[in-house]
Amino acid sequence: MRRSEKLRYSLDPASKALRMRSIAESEYSIDKNNSLTCRLRKPVPSDLPSQLKLTGKWSLDKEHNLKLSLDRETGLVTGDKLTLQSEIIDAKANELTFTVRTRDSKGQSHLSLLRLSGIWQADLYNRLTFLVERGTDRYDTLTFSAGWEVNKNNQLVYTYTKTGLKRKVKLTRTLTLKGSWDITQKNRVTYVLNKELGSGFDFKVGLGRPAKRGLMYEVGIGAAHPKKKFLIFGSWKVNDRLGLVFELPYEKGKLDSIVFGADCRIAEGTTLEFRLRNELHRDLGLSLRLSKSILGDSGNAFLEALKEKGNIAILAGVGIRW
Repeated sequence: MRRSEKLRYSLDPASKALRMRSIAESEYSIDKNNSLTCRLRKPVPSDLPSQLKLTGKWSLDKEHNLKLSLDRETGLVTGDKLTLQSEIIDAKANELTFTVRTRDSKGQSHLSLLRLSGIWQADLYNRLTFLVERGTDRYDTLTFSAGWEVNKNNQLVYTYTKTGLKRKVKLTRTLTLKGSWDITQKNRVTYVLNKELGSGFDFKVGLGRPAKRGLMYEVGIGAAHPKKKFLIFGSWKVNDRLGLVFELPYEKGKLDSIVFGADCRIAEGTTLEFRLRNELHRDLGLSLRLSKSILGDSGNAFLEALKEKGNIAILAGVGIRW
């Protein structure tokens, strides 16, 4: 592909539609700076180069199509918006991939693959956002405004709907992000995609409540959305030597464990109360009440040992994975 030419001109109303149509029928690619390159198909209008480099601000429209608001330097007209009819096909910790399908003047279909580089974060309203890198400490924000869920493999799943181009029917699309959970903070849970890159989601949540199949949280997604509950799947075990252990299942049989230190006492009957501590043995402000049935076999032995010790114990776990 030839080196892109910068486009510097303004448009009059009569020519704007022609030029925008020429660009819309292009084949697209993304360069290392996340700028859009359009390779125009022949015949190319005489006042346009065969290849254009367009820069501006990336965003998503309501249908989750990529949208580029063109800037002054390379835009057709400042404020023009180029919407690409696109599908999200893959998401990684540092990359989001779209396909764009266009048709030429003869009706032939063409497919472009666009990969935007960046990192994932949660916004103030616990929505998923992808920050597109645009230079040193400069990002464009793609906001995923629909709700997210946690599947049985403890993966974060984002589901949205969009309108099909041909039949104009609503289509459901899902995006699965593969990472790991960290639940060692008060009123926050983190879903880590890549720790070194700082890619992942730090969600503000209510206090976690133990459940038979894991740990239940309440979260609000979006400014006006009511709170909903989600479950991080796992099982609890208690060990005199290790501490309180939360085992999380992941894809393909992978099992991860988070170990907590804790002050423990018998709350009532066969229910144990744990006051959790972090790796520095500082109080996390988190209390869990776990019944013997939730703890399983490990709970029976620990309950008997705790009774012998006077109903109080300090577990030495250090809030780490192992």
